[in-house]
Amino acid sequence: MNITEVDKNFAVSESSGEKVFLDCRTDPMELTGLADRADGSFSRLPQEIEDVVRAELKWLARQTSGARLRFRTDSREITLRAKLPSVMLMRHMPLTGSSGFDVYAGRKLAGICAPVDLNSTTFEQSVKLDSAPDKGGMRDVTVNFPLYNFVDSLEVGFDHDSTLEPPHATRYGRVVFYGSSITQGGVASRPGTNYANLLAKNLDFELYNLGFSGNAFGDEPIADYIASLPMKVFVMDYDFNARSLEELEATHLPMYLKLREKQPEAGVIFITNPVAGVYLSLESAARRNAIVLKTYEYAVSHGDERVRYIDGASLFGEDERDTCTTDRSHPNDLGFFRMARRVEPVL
Repeated sequence: MNITEVDKNFAVSESSGEKVFLDCRTDPMELTGLADRADGSFSRLPQEIEDVVRAELKWLARQTSGARLRFRTDSREITLRAKLPSVMLMRHMPLTGSSGFDVYAGRKLAGICAPVDLNSTTFEQSVKLDSAPDKGGMRDVTVNFPLYNFVDSLEVGFDHDSTLEPPHATRYGRVVFYGSSITQGGVASRPGTNYANLLAKNLDFELYNLGFSGNAFGDEPIADYIASLPMKVFVMDYDFNARSLEELEATHLPMYLKLREKQPEAGVIFITNPVAGVYLSLESAARRNAIVLKTYEYAVSHGDERVRYIDGASLFGEDERDTCTTDRSHPNDLGFFRMARRVEPVL
């Protein structure tokens, strides 16, 4: 017996009428969080950077964490037709997070679209937009891309009699995040619950997520690329991956200096990892924190008023800290929610 025969709420929604399908790169839809590439592929790094970075970074860059498709429509439902090259099962992360899309109408979750098994590399699923429209009958829609998978293509299906408009401009400019698997979104249950995506939704900014799972080492080509990006704020969140204290110290201040040389007006938030006393020992975390704090204090001592520091030990709060993780090292949805709540007023 299939679960959908027992509980209809587990059934996947199918389209309820004729749809007009458009490639996600079609105007007036706006796709952000990815590099512009001549071949049209989805990657968080441009080709010229991919050509000079480690193979691991090239592979991870094709995972679409932080990519967001935004538009306005009066369509009563939308259908996502997605094609992935493969579906990989991880023991601690559901397919809805690693390989799925979630859809928001305004700031309200409308639904999810995700593979139903490891063979579902192509899937077509519908989401009803049932939140109240604005006075013009339109809704602002955001589609968050998978956190830990590649995307070959995405088409969006609209009611045949519907209207499609460009999205409202975001309230703020671009915010760039750089960090570890935690920054990339491991192991959120769906894309919208990653702390970076939560912040982008709640504060209304353009998100660019450069979290590289297990590989945020402060690589020089990545630091140079980040420094070249116009941005409002840089969230520097990568001490967790440093393979040694010496590596962290050798890369942390230079990354800040590169950014400040090219982006003198951008805000910078230094954040340390949230799992002190849960996965990392308090002593190990304190040593890493000291290096990050040293960069912050250098910036302040040199007159930089656009920097902030957040001790990662405060990100999960004081109670039930281990309940905020799935495997002691990666946040679950509660952990990401608490992280977003802590970072939001600083950002």
